[in-house]
Amino acid sequence: MVALVGEGLLTVVAVLWIRLRGLAVVAGEPVTGLWLGFGAAAALAFLNYGVLRLAPPIQPVRSIRRLYRETLRPLFAAARPLEIVGVSVAAGVGEELLFRGAVQAEFGLVVASVLFGLAHVGGRSSLVFGVWVAVIGVALGWLAHVAGGLLAPIVAHAAYDTAAISYIRWDAAVRGGSQAAGSRR
Repeated sequence: MVALVGEGLLTVVAVLWIRLRGLAVVAGEPVTGLWLGFGAAAALAFLNYGVLRLAPPIQPVRSIRRLYRETLRPLFAAARPLEIVGVSVAAGVGEELLFRGAVQAEFGLVVASVLFGLAHVGGRSSLVFGVWVAVIGVALGWLAHVAGGLLAPIVAHAAYDTAAISYIRWDAAVRGGSQAAGSRR
């Protein structure tokens, strides 16, 4: 519920910003947006899996794995499918309207991506995760540009979050204990 309210507030802030500043926000061509969005989500999910399971355990990788294991896994351990989809769609809409629709339109791709990364930092232990999210922000911002609108990054963000949270949720349930997502050091 907290995530839905928070993402809802981001949506309100974004819509107000867009309207007050008279920014031109378009969805883009629907079929292209859906294809590019789901394709980008698949690519990002593959990269995320690579970081969690395949990358060598260097310090930045260990930091991200630890965040998944110690923070995200407990957060989503009991999440049901509808909750995962709800949070993911709310994040896709709210965050993309704010960061791509408002911030990127006003200040450009780099500023929007850095702020997107910073918005995902919850303290010193998640700084590397914030950098990772900023890189994802660059990909989502580029996607908005290429697709000619916000539909593709909204779809990519929502689908990626659904896949990532589902992976965290069900990997933890299947593996249990210290063998769960990101436990390799």
